[in-house]
Amino acid sequence: MKATKRKVSDMTIDELKSVIHEVITEDMEAWRETLEIMADRKLMKQIREADEDWKTGDESTYVSWTDLKNA
Repeated sequence: MKATKRKVSDMTIDELKSVIHEVITEDMEAWRETLEIMADRKLMKQIREADEDWKTGDESTYVSWTDLKNA
């Protein structure tokens, strides 16, 4: 479905319901994914370590985007 800009006042009730449903569904999926990540202790540890490496400037722990793309 192609996205087009329309004023809310020009939409029917059913169109508004559809848009609201779509937005809520997308938000719920994003929250579900976030909660899955947060529940994964190993992954959260890796994220915390990466954050710390970033803060301390430890570039030896990172892979360049170019290297990652070409892997």
